[in-house]
Order: sequence, then structure tokens, then C-alpha cells
Amino acid sequence: MENTAVFVPGEKSKYLRNDKELNAFKKIAVGYVFALYVLPQYFGLPNPIFDLTAVRIMIILVLAMVIADYQRTQDFKNILFTEKIGLVLIPYIIVIGYTMVLRADLNAFLNPFIEFLEMYILIYLIKHTFGVEEFTELILTLVYTLTFLGMLEIAMGTSPFSYLTTIDGIYTGRFIRGGHYRIMSSANHSLGYGLMLVTMLPVSAYDVKTKEFNVFRRPVLLILLMVNVFQTGSRSTLGVAFAEIALMFVLSDLKYFKANCIYLATGLVMFGFILAAAFKTSFGNYIMLQLTSVYDSVFDTTYSAAYGADVTQLRQSKAYRDLLEEIFHVDWVNPILGLGRKRGFRSLVNGRKVESIDNFYIAEFVRYAYPGMYSFMLYAFSLTASMAKDIIKTRSGIIRMCFVGASMYLLNIKVVDSLQTLKYLYVLFAIYICADKSPYVPKEKKKSKYVKKEKFYFARIK
Repeated sequence: MENTAVFVPGEKSKYLRNDKELNAFKKIAVGYVFALYVLPQYFGLPNPIFDLTAVRIMIILVLAMVIADYQRTQDFKNILFTEKIGLVLIPYIIVIGYTMVLRADLNAFLNPFIEFLEMYILIYLIKHTFGVEEFTELILTLVYTLTFLGMLEIAMGTSPFSYLTTIDGIYTGRFIRGGHYRIMSSANHSLGYGLMLVTMLPVSAYDVKTKEFNVFRRPVLLILLMVNVFQTGSRSTLGVAFAEIALMFVLSDLKYFKANCIYLATGLVMFGFILAAAFKTSFGNYIMLQLTSVYDSVFDTTYSAAYGADVTQLRQSKAYRDLLEEIFHVDWVNPILGLGRKRGFRSLVNGRKVESIDNFYIAEFVRYAYPGMYSFMLYAFSLTASMAKDIIKTRSGIIRMCFVGASMYLLNIKVVDSLQTLKYLYVLFAIYICADKSPYVPKEKKKSKYVKKEKFYFARIK
């Protein structure tokens, strides 16, 4: 006999209570993703020991609800102990652990550990609350939100997120280069927002319904993203963004190739006309300044000088990045044990003062020496290589999306530090880990119309 639930007046149904519980947890989950993806680090509750940023508050709420439910706890533990990503993370966890102890630096462990915890929470939520497609739709909504706020920031001349400053010492203020304001969105620096945009660009190309990947799937969003890229004033971001769009073009579904060629040619012609019309305006000058600055940085030319660039500064910037490579040979960094995170960095390299390290991998060397740098690279590059392998095996559109964003981000941080944006890379890692990796099965060829007619003929005889 089938079991049925009997409703008793005056008694609360456990099924109704469970529905309410699930809805409450779903809302907390959405709040967590929103805080992680959108809200700035300087928004939260200040604390003399450990600032409770909005993300950290949401982490506490999510984990509290996970711990309070037996099944959720088991599901979360299962992810922690069975996901293969944990194996490639172990070397890095060991390094940040002994660095914390030997350098008496809690942040040397805590900062990257929290970022990994954020990623594992995302994996759990995608698997047990959202599903890959719903989560991707949520991220797409947040990408639209950030790009529209970026357009608002261009008009305002200051970040809308600056009004959310509740934790002192993190918000860095407005950035100006060559008289132009550089937008920064919810990041702590314009370069940080550039890194965010690099991870967001391929999201515009994925179609959740058809599960296809097409660079021009959302042309309006793509344009908004590129406008935001230009307005960060970051040469490295702009150069990587162009390379990223080229990679998105190559990895788009083959059936869109001819149409995409037409769209690309049309877009370039229209861009050329707009640039020609605005050539003598401040807008046209700014666009040409950005484009020629990227070209000069790559090919060591001076075309950007015609549009107001300080060529000496450009060359000094390139020389400074070359100088950073010499950090691998200095005697004030132990090649086995790094300096940790608590020390403010300022030192001499070949007689020149170095105050910031615009290269994440070299910065990791300073913080955690060779073991830390190589163990992080093992983790990040092995996961990205797995994406490339799975693209061939599955032809998955969403894995292509993750691969483009992850690989271009890892390229970009060769010329900038991560600036607290690794969480955006980990969003792509979490989606990839949860994505379907079933081998691609070609569709059966359509049967000949003559065979169909023949079958129909014999069916009528019968």
C-alpha cells in the first residue's frame, strides 16, 4: 500500500517545513554568490582582529546551515574528501601551512585557505542547490550587473561601490592616468577589475539553453564588457582581452564560423568608422591612446606618444617588469622558505628600489618561495590542462567557457598581481568541476529519404 501524508489541522507539516528550509537555504546560497561575485572587500563589519567582510559573513551563514543539517554535512564532507582537485591542492596547502608556522604569519595560511573554502562552498552549492546551468545563469546576471554599474561609473567618475566603504584601509580611491579616470568597479584597483573582466568575457559566449559556445552569442554584453575593459586604462587587460576574443572566436561552435566572420568584419568596419568620426575628439584620442599603448608595449614602439602617452614612463614600466625577474636571484628571499604575507614589501633589486610586484608568480615566490610558486602552478595549470583535454573529449560549450576565462586569467597575472581576484578564477574552476564530462557522441546521420519512402510503401502494402 502506498504511503500518504495525512494533514492534521493545527499540526505543522514536516514537508512544508522542509520546503521553507530549502527556500531559506537557497536564498542564503544566492546571497553568498552575490557577495562573492559583486560586493567589495571593504564592505562588511570592521573588527580589530579579523574583518568580517560581506563574503566572510555569508561563508559563516552557509556553513552554519550546512552543519545544522546532517545530510548537508555529509554531502559537504563527501566533496572535501572525494573531489580529485584536493590531490593537486595538497602540496600548496602544506607550503602555506609550514610558512604560517615558521614565519609566525597567520595570514600566510588564512588568506589562501579562505579562497579555497569559497571554491569548495561553490562546488557544494552547484552540485546540491543550483545545478550547473542555473548557477551559470546566476553568474550571467551578475556579469550584466557589474558591466552596467561599470557604465554608471564612467558617467559618475567614481565607483558606485565606494559608497559601501565600511572597513577602512582597503578602498584605494580614484585612479587617474593621463587625465582619464580608470574605472575599478567593486575591485580594490583598476587592474583588479581588469582581471575580473577577463574571467567574465567568455560567460557572454555561453548559451545556457542550447549549451553552445559562440563568441557573438550576446553582442550587446560583449560590447559592454569591452567598453569596461577600455575604461580600466589597463594595457595588459586590453591586450589579453583581444587575445581572449580571438580564442573565443576559434573555439566557437563550427556552425557559426561563417556568420561570425561576417559579424567580425562588420564590427571592425563599424569600429573604424566610429573611430574616424571621433578621431579629433577626446573619446577618439583615448581609444587610440589605449590601442597604441598596447602595441607599443608588445613591439617596443612609440606610436602612443602621438596621443599623449608618456613614452619614458612606458619604457620605465617595461624595464621595471624586466627587473622583477631578477628577484629570483636575490639573497633576501630564501628559495625554500618565503617571506610570508605579513611583511610590507620594499627592497632593492640590482640597486633599484622595488615596492610592488606586478607579477603574481613572482609575488608567490616572495611569499612562499619556489615550493609555493610551483605548487600553485601545479594546481592551476593542471586544472586548466584538464579543461583543454575535456574540450576535445566532450566538445562541451561550458568547459570551453571555463577554459578561455581560466587560461587568459593565468596569462594576465604574469604582468599583474592577483589583487584579491583569484575567487573569480575559482568560480570558473567550480563550474568546470561540476560540469558534465560525458564523452561526445556524434548525432546519427539522417537516413536517406528514399529509405523512408521505401518503408512507407511496404507499410501500406501490409
